[in-house]
Amino acid sequence: MALASALLLLGEAPSIARPAHDREQSYSFDIPAGPLSASLASFSGITGISVGLSGDMPRVSVRRVYGNMSADAALRRLLQGSGLVARRLGAVYRIEREAPPRRRDATPTEPLSPPAILSLPSLIVTAQKRYQLLSDVPLSVSVISQDSLATQSRTATSRDISLDTEGLAMTNLGPGRNRQFIRGVADSPFNGQSQSTVAVQVDDARVTFDAPDPDLRLIDIDRIEILKGPQGPLYGSGAIGGIYHIVTRGPELDQASLFFRLSTQAVAHGGVGSGAEATANLPLISGKLALRAVGYLFADAGWIDNAGGHQNSNSSDTAGSRLALRWRPEDDWTVDAGFTVQNINVHDSQYVDPAAGTLTRVGRMREPTDNDFKMAHATVKGDLDKLQFMSVTSYVNNGFGYALDATDAAADFGLTGPVRFTENRSYGLLNQEVRLSSEGESRWIVGASLLRGTTDGRSVMMGQTGVPQTVSTLARKATELAIFGEGTRRLWGKIDATLGGRLSDAIYEDETTEKAGQRALKRSKVIFSPSASLSLPLEGRGILYLRYARALRPGGLAPAGTVTSGRFDSDELSTVDLGIRRASQDGRVAISASAYHSWWDEIQSDYLLPNGLISTRNAGQGRIIGIEAALDWQLGGGLSIATGGSLQSAMLTHGADGVELHDRRLPITPEISGRISLARNIDLGSWHGQAAVQANYVGKARLSFDGDLDRKMGNYTLLMMHAELSRGPWTIGWRLDNLLDVKGDSFSFGNPFSIRQEAQFTPVRPRTVMLSIARGW
Repeated sequence: MALASALLLLGEAPSIARPAHDREQSYSFDIPAGPLSASLASFSGITGISVGLSGDMPRVSVRRVYGNMSADAALRRLLQGSGLVARRLGAVYRIEREAPPRRRDATPTEPLSPPAILSLPSLIVTAQKRYQLLSDVPLSVSVISQDSLATQSRTATSRDISLDTEGLAMTNLGPGRNRQFIRGVADSPFNGQSQSTVAVQVDDARVTFDAPDPDLRLIDIDRIEILKGPQGPLYGSGAIGGIYHIVTRGPELDQASLFFRLSTQAVAHGGVGSGAEATANLPLISGKLALRAVGYLFADAGWIDNAGGHQNSNSSDTAGSRLALRWRPEDDWTVDAGFTVQNINVHDSQYVDPAAGTLTRVGRMREPTDNDFKMAHATVKGDLDKLQFMSVTSYVNNGFGYALDATDAAADFGLTGPVRFTENRSYGLLNQEVRLSSEGESRWIVGASLLRGTTDGRSVMMGQTGVPQTVSTLARKATELAIFGEGTRRLWGKIDATLGGRLSDAIYEDETTEKAGQRALKRSKVIFSPSASLSLPLEGRGILYLRYARALRPGGLAPAGTVTSGRFDSDELSTVDLGIRRASQDGRVAISASAYHSWWDEIQSDYLLPNGLISTRNAGQGRIIGIEAALDWQLGGGLSIATGGSLQSAMLTHGADGVELHDRRLPITPEISGRISLARNIDLGSWHGQAAVQANYVGKARLSFDGDLDRKMGNYTLLMMHAELSRGPWTIGWRLDNLLDVKGDSFSFGNPFSIRQEAQFTPVRPRTVMLSIARGW
């Protein structure tokens, strides 16, 4: 992560030396009326200029600022009528009390030395469902900003983000099929029917419940916020591991813009790919109504050869678009609505048979995947006296299907010859939430929500006869009604206490038996998820915090039609987290570190039946202990270094029968991981940009805690380089991934019907060269 992004992560705005004439540079402002602290943070985020003051932040509200103007003009308009003024001191501003007019006969006093300037937090995050300065958030959170994404010479995916974030791990079945895990809270490598441990959120809309990661391309994104640890108090079930929050860039009400980028890639031992993306912003009524549109199309190269005669067979096509409309009927009210669609088509699996070669699979048939994602949302927010009101409505429909070679399991289903297994699922997720929040000494949020998720699926085997045989059906409905709240209050001195909780009624129904003429199975449970933290602000440059949180996933019903169909119990995760975020006074060094301990009871786990189908059970009890840390340092001369790593032990300690277990590791998450990057600003004539080199180590991990599937994976190092150069509206980029062409095993799984007969190996993508050219208007 670039240094500027790391400083934002720690709640600091870097002081940027600017020439004198830059005072009149014009910026596009759209800062809503509200608390001074939030407005100044928005100002710094737009301009990159630090703002400081002596003493505590005044608790005052300031007026709205919008339009194109200089930084000086924006601050004058922002502070008008507040009794405060902004003084420019070199590269920064200082906020001071406006001095009263001095009487002509007053005796001048000796000038005072200017007070020390404290950099104010410059990044606002929303993953806790309200606008907060990151330095005020008493929990472990990583933020990757648009600036960091924009200097990577790639259109990032969630797997790319996992390499830049401590604690985030993923499976690697392929685009649109992966599962995310945070800090070792990993229940299974298989895409079964249990709820996710990580909830994916796009702006204010929740987009996953029990579906895999939709792998949305991160185009025109403002930032990624990753909340670590149980987030049940604000998000409910399905968030026991954390939140993966994508924050998109909203429409700008006063400025039209257009951006276009073309890219190409070449994979060693593989094929050639290409991509195109465009973003347009169009104000329809200046200051009132605007439209923002994103469109993209990628043909990604493959690198796996299928011995059946298909070369580079795991190539994929991704097409998507996003439309967003923003209407501001009044200064303090905003209505946002939008629609997102993305279709992923992967032509074949990406695992191999090690005996056949590191990039070759002996396959009788292709194993394609299709993931079609659609989301509609509407958000209304505004001021009610001294309260912030928000209503969020969203609906997601996600169609997911794949095919596998099931010949090795033909006898289990009474079939002969080549057998093809296909599964198609449809996920629907409706979410309605209303909440109120307040700024001030007692900062709080309260809300109520309705979530309804439906899952329908059908699995079919087809042998030589060509007659399909249904082997599993799925028809489920989950409904959660909840009220929630969280509040922060100063206890004594500078210690803040934050308490949160969520009370929900969860109802789960399995309508599969009803369709067969029997009574539908139904379960319900009342859930309370609490959180509590103590935090100490560190002189405006960070925070020290201690947090406890607990979250729960309600029990459910194992798939009908399988041998072990039936009920499984709720599981519960409790975590204690001690952490710190801190920046040096000059803003050149930034650190973050945390230690955590989690207890996980009645772990819900998807697992393989002997015939290769997937069911769900309670696997036992687990324990996770870990530490993670990150350092970003601006060395001077345009040179910066960023490094981070994690060390953890994630174990299944007791089986479902209570028997103590030894050396049964929770799946997927590596024991050790680390990253280090070195970046330097470069100037080539009239071209200016940055070049960087980065190394990532992915440590040893296990596939599953089941004895016959306890396969080793991981333990490899990846090296990459990239450079970007800009001149005027043009930007060119170059990137080289996996420089050493490492063949590391990223995931020891690919096909559930043959994994018990042979080892399976998913190589990381071979050495890949990417080129891009972009222009903005």
